[in-house]
Amino acid sequence: MRQTLACLLAAGFTAAAGFSAVPARAETTLEVVHAYGAFRERFYQPLADAFMKEHPDIKIKFRAPATDYYEGHLAVAREAMTGQTPDIFFAGMNLLPDLVATLAPRKQIADMKPFLDNEGEAWINENYDANVLDLGRIDGHQWGLPFNASTPISYFNADLMKKADLDTRDLPKTWDEFIEAAKKIKQANSDVDGMQINLALGDWFWQAMVYSYGGTMMSPDRTKVTYGDEAGLKAATTVRRLVDEVGMPWIDEDAGMAQFAAGKLGIFIGSTGDIRTMGDAIGGKFKLVTGTFPMGAEDGHVPTGGNFATILTQDPEKQKAAWEFVKFLTSPAGQKVTVLGSGYMPTNKQALKNEYLGEFYASNPDWKTSLTQWPIAVAWFGYPNVKSIKVWKAQSEILFRIGNGEVSPAEGLKEMVQSTEAIINE
Repeated sequence: MRQTLACLLAAGFTAAAGFSAVPARAETTLEVVHAYGAFRERFYQPLADAFMKEHPDIKIKFRAPATDYYEGHLAVAREAMTGQTPDIFFAGMNLLPDLVATLAPRKQIADMKPFLDNEGEAWINENYDANVLDLGRIDGHQWGLPFNASTPISYFNADLMKKADLDTRDLPKTWDEFIEAAKKIKQANSDVDGMQINLALGDWFWQAMVYSYGGTMMSPDRTKVTYGDEAGLKAATTVRRLVDEVGMPWIDEDAGMAQFAAGKLGIFIGSTGDIRTMGDAIGGKFKLVTGTFPMGAEDGHVPTGGNFATILTQDPEKQKAAWEFVKFLTSPAGQKVTVLGSGYMPTNKQALKNEYLGEFYASNPDWKTSLTQWPIAVAWFGYPNVKSIKVWKAQSEILFRIGNGEVSPAEGLKEMVQSTEAIINE
């Protein structure tokens, strides 16, 4: 991977899709904050180094990375009180509404719509799909530009499937089909588990289950909890079925990845951003095949994970420089570095051309699975007033009780909705 990145960086970025360097001016330093330190070496720093080589008048200075998106969000909210926010911040996709609610009234976050408009409609259409830009748009303002993007996908151990007489050319698509496949895998392989989805840590996959049945978490204005409907009940019932019928282990995503990589799990549902790590961990021990997230309804959706690049500096000259960096990061060449360093989906549609990721995807189709879900991808929901962590703590405890049969799906769902309403109204 180091050699791949080095070759790409050596080839230069400025010719990519009209993402040209800005004229020279006095040096401008941009302070940048992102989450997850492991990604610094994989793509943030290589991209910054390449950008500074092309823009010698702009210096990119990274602050210490945040442990996760929530920690980063809370730190920026505190820094906003003293005017010490970074110039560029990579905000978790489910936290953008709260970031905007905190910073926009103080004019501490820049609307990128004027910058996009200045590039021209033709340029915008050449590089970004409307649904991708919509993810970062609130009330007509482009507060965030998607940089890293992922959807939940399914990982299959083809060897275990073969032992269960399952055809990897005809992968399961619905929850019923997944459950039946997982049962067959477990029956044919006594020392393995059939299937696992992370319902122990973080609400992304629970949201995905609700969305897959055509549901939503709250009303568009985030004033009413909506997942207590039929879609939510079907999702909660599926949680019970996964434990009762499949014997699903109640473990988090990291533990699930480890079990799958060890060949002891037939189907693992995780993020497309896991695919590089998963491939490295498997190390050729068995054949890996990826498929789409299980659906429960024709109008089902999947939540989009990842982050937005946001511009927080209030200085006009720094804003111009920051836009050049954001534009560079989301260029087709920039997205190639990002995708190969992680497994995330490219947010620039020109990145699918052969000279960027087209040939790679043709040779590595398992990396491309998530792209097929773009048409049904929606925003990862964030509860009002940064209550997502507290809401999920209550939800996860109830989901565990639903899973082990301590409470029925209907009773548990009602309790979940009530706890969510109580927390967001505190």
